[in-house]
Amino acid sequence: MKPLKLTMQAFGSYVTPGTIDFERTEQNLFLITGDTGAGKTTIFDAIVFALYGEASSGMNKKNGNELQSQYADPQISPFVELTFSEGDGISRQIYTVRRTPRHIRPVKRGHGTTEEKETVSLILPDQTEFSRNKKETDEKIVEILGLTKGQFMQVAMIAQGEFMELLRAKSDDKKVIFRKLFHTEPYQKIVEELRIRCKEKEKDIGEIRTVCQTEVGHISVPEEYERREEIQELLIRVVDSRRFHAEDMELLLGELQQMCGYIQARLLEIQEAAEAAEQARSQAQERLNRAEQLQQAYQQLEEAETVLQQCKENAGEMQRLEQQIRIIRNAWEIFDCFELVQTNEKTVEQTETELKNLEERLPELVQQAEEGTKLEEKAGEANRKKNSVYSRVSERVGQALKQFQKMEDTQKDLEGQQNDLDQAKQNTKAVQEQKEQLTAQIADWKKQEMEKQAAPIQLARWESQQKSVERLKQEVADTKDLEEAWNRQKKTVVTTQQNFREASLEYRQEQERYEAMRQIFFNMQAGLIAREQLKPGQPCPVCGSLEHPAPCELAEEHSTLTREKLDEMSVSVEERRKEQESCASSAEAALELANEKEKQLKEALERLFGHLQEHGCEILEAVELALAEAVVQDEMQQLKEQEQQLNAEVAKLKQAQRHLQEAEEETEKLETQYKAAQQKEQEIHVALEGNRAVLKQLQREQSYTSREAAQAELDLAKKEKEQAERAYEEASKEAKRAGKARDEAQALQKRYRQDLPKQKEQALQCRQKYEARMAAFGLTTEQWQAVTQQYTREEADLFQEKLDAHKAQQAQAQGRYTSAKEQIGAQGKPDLEVLQQNLQEAEQVWKSRQEEREQWGTYARVNSESYARLMPKMEERAQILKEHQQISDLYQRLSGNISGFRMDLETFVQRQYLERILYAANRRFLEMSAGQFELRMYDLDKAGEGKNHGLDLMVYSAVTGKVREVRTLSGGESFMAALSLALGMADQIQESSAAIHLDVMFIDEGFGSLDEHSRNQAVRVLQEMAGGSKMIGIISHVTELKQEIDDQLLVIKDESGSHVRWQIS
Repeated sequence: MKPLKLTMQAFGSYVTPGTIDFERTEQNLFLITGDTGAGKTTIFDAIVFALYGEASSGMNKKNGNELQSQYADPQISPFVELTFSEGDGISRQIYTVRRTPRHIRPVKRGHGTTEEKETVSLILPDQTEFSRNKKETDEKIVEILGLTKGQFMQVAMIAQGEFMELLRAKSDDKKVIFRKLFHTEPYQKIVEELRIRCKEKEKDIGEIRTVCQTEVGHISVPEEYERREEIQELLIRVVDSRRFHAEDMELLLGELQQMCGYIQARLLEIQEAAEAAEQARSQAQERLNRAEQLQQAYQQLEEAETVLQQCKENAGEMQRLEQQIRIIRNAWEIFDCFELVQTNEKTVEQTETELKNLEERLPELVQQAEEGTKLEEKAGEANRKKNSVYSRVSERVGQALKQFQKMEDTQKDLEGQQNDLDQAKQNTKAVQEQKEQLTAQIADWKKQEMEKQAAPIQLARWESQQKSVERLKQEVADTKDLEEAWNRQKKTVVTTQQNFREASLEYRQEQERYEAMRQIFFNMQAGLIAREQLKPGQPCPVCGSLEHPAPCELAEEHSTLTREKLDEMSVSVEERRKEQESCASSAEAALELANEKEKQLKEALERLFGHLQEHGCEILEAVELALAEAVVQDEMQQLKEQEQQLNAEVAKLKQAQRHLQEAEEETEKLETQYKAAQQKEQEIHVALEGNRAVLKQLQREQSYTSREAAQAELDLAKKEKEQAERAYEEASKEAKRAGKARDEAQALQKRYRQDLPKQKEQALQCRQKYEARMAAFGLTTEQWQAVTQQYTREEADLFQEKLDAHKAQQAQAQGRYTSAKEQIGAQGKPDLEVLQQNLQEAEQVWKSRQEEREQWGTYARVNSESYARLMPKMEERAQILKEHQQISDLYQRLSGNISGFRMDLETFVQRQYLERILYAANRRFLEMSAGQFELRMYDLDKAGEGKNHGLDLMVYSAVTGKVREVRTLSGGESFMAALSLALGMADQIQESSAAIHLDVMFIDEGFGSLDEHSRNQAVRVLQEMAGGSKMIGIISHVTELKQEIDDQLLVIKDESGSHVRWQIS
């Protein structure tokens, strides 16, 4: 990537469109020079903003309204347009990107301001626009360049104040930068994945421990088992132990397996005894059941004999009762026939009487019907005549009433239209007066709008200042956090050092105790040898002497000291030593972290001081945090006071604009209303004259003198019509009534004549049936009447039920008697008490055996299930432990968590990139420093000691032959080292990716710290780089550089903003 042309408008301090043609330079190395604040760094901001939508570096971000020029008219739209090339030779392609920042502009219609969003446009080499979508365009630009904004700022756009950041950064900070530049995230993810897997394995082991301890709690040991106490002791150790001892678990599984075999054998014995007891119980139960059935048969036989005897005694009574039931039912059947005879004979008598009466009345009914028909016809004729008269009068009066109503409506219309005409004239006059008043108000509001026109722009500028002060406030808060962290870390240093002293004291004391006990133990060994093996006249097993003048004696107070106890003390001493080393490392790390936090605090205070000066705050050279906080608070207070005033001004402007817009809309409405009022006045006048003519015409055409006369004639005709209608209706009703009475009488006469012979025949048949029933049943009238009076039908039914019950009881008793005799046969009565006693004894034996079987069955099931669950879990645990050990060892190694090797995998990989960067950087650094200095990494064997130093940089001095830290370099030396490192990184990034063609580098300040010789060396290195295709631009105030670099871009700033021009020698 190489910039060719840059155009800026209303951007930063640049107002009118200004174009920088980078192809005008005859050399690829040029100087950008100008007064402080002229707009030199804005050129860098514009290039970065065009490519990435953000300006400047991470130390002083600017975007949106902050990039809009305060010198330009708000009507001018800000933009940056950059034309750049990608590739070289025949593959060289030209792109143009144009980006407009978020900005405020006046509205196109009406009054007020609006905020425009950021836009971006990318023109491809074929002159087509890539996309209107901002996100897609931004991604495409990154794809073309092959660099993100952070990478671009590291290697191509070295911003003011950020030279030393990478040079002095610690390994962990460099690791974050290199991760983005060289995409080493996968190595970090590998270590993280190993950590996660290690934790998962630990979790699995913990879960297995919980499962095993829970399952062990289910094991049940029979009291009679001979190894019960040993197993109970193992159970307590496994369940209650905080640490999971696999040895105890294996012993327990062995014991559990043996106990399960014993339980199974014992269970078989108990099951055989239980089956025998169950068989004896079943046999006793069966004998008792048969005896109970026989006892029931004897009882049934006795009951049946008793019932049969009673039935035999009641047989004569039942025969008399049966005969009486038959007589009662026959008498009631005759009674029913007698009632039917009486009913039929009475019906015949009634029919004959009614027929006679009807034949006497029928001639009179016929005559009344004929007279009613004649009266109906006469009344109908009179009704038709009156209806005809009423229709003619009604039509004539209706027309007259309509004319009267129309005349009244027309008169009312005339009165209303006259009122409307008067009102319309008043409305026209009122609208005219409102127009005149509104015109005066509009003039006043336009004057207020002009006075407050600049308020939105002032408010936008205030918002930009407010954001800047808020950033300063946040920076103050961050610095306070750093100060608090430094204070906390100092306390941590004191605590860790105290811990180290205490751990050292404990280690020395434990070591002394161990050495004393070790010496005592060795003396004890000599005493044992002396006591057991030294015999007078026999050689000593140690020295071979035959004489033993002073053999070692055993001290009784140490008689319990053993090798195992001595080994335990040795382990304790080793733990104290490791604890001492750990405390020493913690104290050292805490001290280094405190120094680092103190350094970060100082750097933060320096940055804060610089940003306060950039903001325009007047402060002392040596700023204190409290003073900086007070300055920022004062700025916030001033801005708050300005906010109230500006918001009030903007509110007044919006109010005036709102009133003005409402007034203009109201003016349009009033004009419309005025025209409408004039038109309506004319329309009402025309309608008024037309209605007056219509009223005169209606008055001439009217035939009645008044509405009352017409209504009186109509009422008379209506009254006569209604009287005729009522007379006709009454005559018609009477005719219908007489005709209906005649017809009903004739029909009834006919039906009586038809029914009478049938009724007589039916009465005769009933009489014959009644006499036949008496003859058949052998009862006279007096006899059956006496029976029905003495007994009711229900009493006959009760007698029948009593008879049926007697027969059923006798039949049932006979059946039970026969069944019992067959069941008993030749068997005698059983003794139930003896049989029940035998069953109870067998039941008790069976229950005892059953409970014992269930208890041992529970032992077998619970313990077998526990063994079946525990065995696979222990095998699974062994496999997981093996896998965990492998993963843990690999994780500890790759994450740098091994004592003496604190460098992780990602740092190790990044050292390869840093080694190449240093190779390219040292070519420039050696030349700039006249062969004096060279950048080096920590040696690999020392890079992991204490903490990770894998990416820390040292500087080797050829003069002293020694290596020292880069922070010991002077300001000029640090600049040369940082510049060399940046150039080396640019080479490495381009070398690592064939798709990246970075032919540009801009450097902002830094040369002022160099002496003449070093500056010349640095310029020569840059000139050599620019001898190829790389374009290098330098911002500097150093006067000597103006003499050494021929091509210069002059930046000038006046009251109208910044301007640029080339000075080509």
